Amino acid sequence: MRKTLIATSAITVMLVGLAACSPKLEEGEVLDKQGDTFTIRLSKTINVPIEKAWKALEAPEELEKYSDSYQQTKLVKSEGNTKVIDYRVKALGQIQAFTMELTLQNDAKKVQLKTLQSSLAEIEGSYELKPGPEPNTTTITYRAIQKDKANIPAPVSVQKTAIKGLFDDLVVGMQKVADAQG
Repeated sequence: MRKTLIATSAITVMLVGLAACSPKLEEGEVLDKQGDTFTIRLSKTINVPIEKAWKALEAPEELEKYSDSYQQTKLVKSEGNTKVIDYRVKALGQIQAFTMELTLQNDAKKVQLKTLQSSLAEIEGSYELKPGPEPNTTTITYRAIQKDKANIPAPVSVQKTAIKGLFDDLVVGMQKVADAQG
């Protein structure tokens, strides 16, 4: 009986500890993994008018100057409303390389994105800007399907924390880009 109680207590402590590793999601946010595929919907509101936030989102090649996670954001090609960017992103303790295609929809204040090259994951999704709940604020919503290309050895809770952390860092970087633009 006592061994069972001790084992149950140890398992409870371990589960509570693992749950603490998962990021705190806001109402309506989704960060769910089924098999090798994440379904993602994350939102954050920043203190920037939508036009300034959009200008920051239109310049993804500037992000490395304002972000800790985005180590390199190199513009490879720009044609019309489509940009191809090489990203070097610090995630899961390593630098990950992605080549992404971003298609900007100015009227909708939306950027469609898809992975062109990565050994880690295939991502297809969007960033959408809407006026925030307060004047001169903008809500950024990221929606994506992210499919693992590699068997990532990190627990799902750690992967979720990394995805949320990268989104949060991107949003902070956007805020800084908008502030720097004056």
